[in-house]
Amino acid sequence: MAYKKGTLSVIGALLSLLSLLWLAAFSLTAPTSTPTIDLNPVRTEVAATVLAQVTRDLALTPSATPLPSPTATTQPTSTASLTASPAPSEAVTLSSGTPKAETENRAQWVSQSIADDTIFEPGKTFTMTWRLKNTGTSTWTAGYMLRYFSGNAFGAPKEISIGREVLPGGEIDINIDMKAPANPGNYRTDWVMSNENRANFKEPVFLKIKVVAPVTPTPTSKL
Repeated sequence: MAYKKGTLSVIGALLSLLSLLWLAAFSLTAPTSTPTIDLNPVRTEVAATVLAQVTRDLALTPSATPLPSPTATTQPTSTASLTASPAPSEAVTLSSGTPKAETENRAQWVSQSIADDTIFEPGKTFTMTWRLKNTGTSTWTAGYMLRYFSGNAFGAPKEISIGREVLPGGEIDINIDMKAPANPGNYRTDWVMSNENRANFKEPVFLKIKVVAPVTPTPTSKL
């Protein structure tokens, strides 16, 4: 602003001086006996004076310092914090109906009439009795049976029906007629309870015997 005011004042003074010179020149053009004045030196001096004034004003006027343009500040973008939600656990679907209790057939050995390792003569007949207890959850019907499973059958039928019901916790004696093998040796027979559909239980019973030929007495000689 100071630079503009100084420049205007110089220009105004220059214009006033030029007006005066113009008036003086006009008045000098009238016919007179007064000699003509050369104004060129005056114009040159005025012009030099004005130029010097303008140059000084320009030197004294500080150059405008450009203000730094405001830097655009990037607004921070809000980052959404994503929290992983736990996957829902698989729903367990329960049956609306009440499941039936699973029946289970089980037999427990209680006792037997012929002890293991009993010695028999070849071909000797005997009656084997096993006492069994119903330790399962199902009732043994008359159609349940004791079946031959492995070993030597000792001449007995392969299936023996129990002939009556046995409730859970009850016991029954199963009698089987058997016969010792004809040849001496050690023998074993395995039997297992089964239902009327011949589905075997898991617990077999067995008998082990020894067949020994009888000792023939040696006749003594008479003296």
